[in-house]
Amino acid sequence: MRVGFYATLRKKVGTKHVEFSFIERPSLRQIIDEVLRAYPELTDDLLDELGGFSSRIHLMVDGRSSKWLPDGLDTLVTTDQTIEFFPAVAGG
Repeated sequence: MRVGFYATLRKKVGTKHVEFSFIERPSLRQIIDEVLRAYPELTDDLLDELGGFSSRIHLMVDGRSSKWLPDGLDTLVTTDQTIEFFPAVAGG
């Protein structure tokens, strides 16, 4: 499964896309866990102080925010879907 990283996350990962292997359809939570196993330096970016997924990160599935998916982070995805992590951006 190809996972994309943008802005400051890309700098920490060192590349725009990373391939991850899953035996079965992963949930978004499983993808987050796998990303953090591979890139523990993203922990402070992806997780909040209570260990939940940070509100400062947008996790997109095929261009749609995971916040609007019926099962949220428990949504199961397939290897042909586009998964992307975007840090929130502010400014004007």
